[in-house]
Amino acid sequence: MKRYITFTCIVACFFFAAAQSKANSVCNGVSSANNLVGNCAFGTDDFSDWSGTATTDPFSGIDTGDPLALGSTPYDGLTYEAYLGAIGGTDTLSQTFATTVGQQYTIEFALLNDTSSVNPYVNSFAADFGSSALLSLSDADADEYTLYEYTVDATSSSTTLSFTEENDLGSWELDSVSVEATPEPDSLLLFGTGLLALVGVARRRLSRR
Repeated sequence: MKRYITFTCIVACFFFAAAQSKANSVCNGVSSANNLVGNCAFGTDDFSDWSGTATTDPFSGIDTGDPLALGSTPYDGLTYEAYLGAIGGTDTLSQTFATTVGQQYTIEFALLNDTSSVNPYVNSFAADFGSSALLSLSDADADEYTLYEYTVDATSSSTTLSFTEENDLGSWELDSVSVEATPEPDSLLLFGTGLLALVGVARRRLSRR
């Protein structure tokens, strides 16, 4: 009986540890091994791993909080966030990943706008994953952080996640960016079935002792 209890505790601890690891991950519960995005929460305090004109724009950079924003920043209690505020034209921020054609990917990022647009000043923000348009905002009002989530099939062996933005009066705050290959439902089912089978076998063996 003691051995059965021990085995059951091991299995329960495995699930608990997995849940804790997911909850404590830096970017949206995706472990660093599965998240294709480097420097996903701008924790290096710079644009390391990122490309595009926003990385050198004097009105964009990394901060530890936005006094103009509604709600608390950075997102989810993290240390840093990117602020993006191109004036008079758009800037881009992007990363390119090796992807598998036909594989489904889950893309998430947290975004807020700290200043409402006032004519003739404009703001806009767009997000794209390869040829798939994810988000398009224009003349947006100030708001709190929103976590956006999308599921997209890759159509190429190399895919770029890109953000295109302009904010004449304020800035967009971007944080917690993740791109993860979506687990196949059949694989998750097989994994769970296998664990249950192990518990059943152990229980039968221990009950015979």
